[in-house]
Amino acid sequence: MDFELRAAREKLEREQKERKEKARLRLEREKKAKQEAIRQREAIETAQRIRRLDAAEAQLKVDFHHYCL
Repeated sequence: MDFELRAAREKLEREQKERKEKARLRLEREKKAKQEAIRQREAIETAQRIRRLDAAEAQLKVDFHHYCL
């Protein structure tokens, strides 16, 4: 009887440990995915900001050229 109880307890502990590890890995994956999404969003925003600055600079050059002529 003690052997069966010990075996059942060990099985339960093993299953709990496995669930805990799976949950930890899932949270880690989610955290990495969120960080990657933030990184991508920042990269997109930076690229858009650069394009807007380039367009504004080009417009200033055109305006300056028209103004000087």
